[in-house]
Amino acid sequence: MRYLKYFESKENPEELMLKYADDIVRVLPIYYNSHSVDSLHNQIDELIWDCREADRLRGDAEILAEEVVRQLIEDLTGDFYTIDKLLDVYYDCKPFVDSLNKDLEKDIQEIFLDYSDMGKVEVSKTSKFNDDRYSVTIYMKDIFFKINFEEVFGRIKELGFESYHVDGVKNGSSENMTISFWKPLPKFV
Repeated sequence: MRYLKYFESKENPEELMLKYADDIVRVLPIYYNSHSVDSLHNQIDELIWDCREADRLRGDAEILAEEVVRQLIEDLTGDFYTIDKLLDVYYDCKPFVDSLNKDLEKDIQEIFLDYSDMGKVEVSKTSKFNDDRYSVTIYMKDIFFKINFEEVFGRIKELGFESYHVDGVKNGSSENMTISFWKPLPKFV
């Protein structure tokens, strides 16, 4: 995967880093926090240690926060050699992170498929608090009378989600509801 960058455009490493910055900020913490020490884990540590502000921001924390990776990207501006190393690590971590959530998002969309005929349904993956978190927003009239909460939450629990939060808004004749649910990231040995 690391050679993918050479087959893209003739962008320099810094342009590629800025192009993928949001995804780098998403991918590196998920990979780092879900793996015990391995080669990529160590390479991420080395990148952070080499960048003074990112290392200071991280402190003694054992988990890697998105803010630290954002600071790392800011610290690396102009350092093509280290940016190249960051891109190599990112390209190696990305397939794992993408495979981790792909089937789960499809399963979540399936749970809410019945409601998409009655209104608009949006499923999104969010990356907050170092957990596996999803949000489903449903827009329809009289939504609270049409949703079978027992079935929906039962199916969500079958996917391994125990924690959830529901927000609802009624604005005139339109209503929307957002259901957020999450579980800790799996720990891999």
